[in-house]
Amino acid sequence: MDHSDSYCLYDVDETPVRDRLGIGIQFMMNTDQGDSPMFDQGIIHVDPGESVTRHVHRYSGETFYGFQGEGEIIIEGESVPCHAGQHLVFIPPGVPHYPRNPEDADEVFRAMFVHSPAILNGDTYTVDSDGNPIDAEK
Repeated sequence: MDHSDSYCLYDVDETPVRDRLGIGIQFMMNTDQGDSPMFDQGIIHVDPGESVTRHVHRYSGETFYGFQGEGEIIIEGESVPCHAGQHLVFIPPGVPHYPRNPEDADEVFRAMFVHSPAILNGDTYTVDSDGNPIDAEK
């Protein structure tokens, strides 16, 4: 990514949605694309009844801002609302969490996420309900 300009404009409709961690994810800025290691950001798309794999980021804090639907972030087993236009949720490094869209939801839950610092190899790993690692790092 060329950062010689004073800003970068990302077109959400042109950014591909990738299947990752059981949901659709659009990476708007991330280190795999040559962006800054200071942070990364993107948009999650979670269908009704679906969720992301429970995971932990060793070094990165993660913030979610819901802008479509009434999703939730499960943080250490507690359901925290992340409803469109109403909630901004921050999860510090080392805390097990996963976004989900309730089974009875009427629409896709979409939220912007920001990791700071950016996710690098070895930062994220899946965990069981007690927070213990259960498989190889992602």
